[in-house]
Amino acid sequence: MADVIKEAVRMKRQYGWKTYLIKFRDYYSYTFDPSLFPEFELLGEVDTDGAIIPSSSVK
Repeated sequence: MADVIKEAVRMKRQYGWKTYLIKFRDYYSYTFDPSLFPEFELLGEVDTDGAIIPSSSVK
């Protein structure tokens, strides 16, 4: 999961887009649009310092 967060942070810094951490079973990934993956659990938005803002706080 740490590698996924690092890559999400890199993408956020490089492009300035919101990045979201998602999970399906034991598979973690990131996306720019969580609505494209309705079967995945949205864990939260990844901040530029690697912190995860819980999905209940994501707008």
